[in-house]
Amino acid sequence: MNNILVQEKYGFWTHSSTEQAAFTLINSILTAMNNNQMLGGIFCDLQKAFDCVNQKILVEKLEFYGVEGKFKTLIESYLTGRCQRVTLYIIINNNNLSKWELLKCGVSQGSILGPLFFLVYINDLPTIVNNDNNMVLFADDTSIIITDTNRRDFNVNANQTFQDTKTWFKVNLLTLNLNKTQYLEFRTKNYYNVNTQSKYDQECLTSASEIKFLGLTIEDTLCWKQHIEQVLNKMYTACYALRNIKHTVPIDMLRVIYFAHIQSIISYGIIFWGSSSYANKVFILQKKIIRIITNTRTRDSCREVFKSMEIMTLYS
Repeated sequence: MNNILVQEKYGFWTHSSTEQAAFTLINSILTAMNNNQMLGGIFCDLQKAFDCVNQKILVEKLEFYGVEGKFKTLIESYLTGRCQRVTLYIIINNNNLSKWELLKCGVSQGSILGPLFFLVYINDLPTIVNNDNNMVLFADDTSIIITDTNRRDFNVNANQTFQDTKTWFKVNLLTLNLNKTQYLEFRTKNYYNVNTQSKYDQECLTSASEIKFLGLTIEDTLCWKQHIEQVLNKMYTACYALRNIKHTVPIDMLRVIYFAHIQSIISYGIIFWGSSSYANKVFILQKKIIRIITNTRTRDSCREVFKSMEIMTLYS
């Protein structure tokens, strides 16, 4: 299966975490910036992607990848013949159940095979983009980084890529949610904005200055200011909770709470935003939290406290 699935795909299989997907995306952005290229990103949102997988098309794709004979028949039996109904908790006229209806599309969520079938279903999606662009797939999140050397070619490239992507989704009976699909143009702080508009069938993509990507807030200049502000807000909430319970909870339990609710927030994506000039605010708040846990005075150094608690500092 590893030889069948494309390299642009992450999620649902070994060694394909959210941070690896983010690294691929951000690395392609930084590479284009270092090469003085114009670049933008199309971040697609699908409507109920897992529920809209066409079972007939899925079986045809599995057959294309070599699934034949009894194994193919077994998978067809697994996919087809499923029914569902709706149950209302509010009883209306002594009837709170709908009729059973046969499912003609969708893969079973919560199952082992469901995510794998979805990966196979969208496996050929990256083939529609040209070699100068980069696509990153994580489950049903599709992100495309578009690069080019001049404004005219960049505009053509962006619009053509969006058209090809939307056509692929349409052919494969998946629906693109245009209200949540966004276009973000990346730039350096002193770089002019190209103001590209991606259109298809008179429909324009929403332009944004920042997007959410797998738990990271990515801005058009990659300064990480907004993401760090969100990290700080979560830490302030945890800090307030620690201050209220520190008198009734032993220090070893406070340490466990720190790792569960604070360290996990700090560590996620730190390889991307940890070198930002705004990251020092996180370090200051981290020291404040450690002082609360250990009852250390404000003017005392936290260096030995970090060592004794076996907690790494932000810059470690």
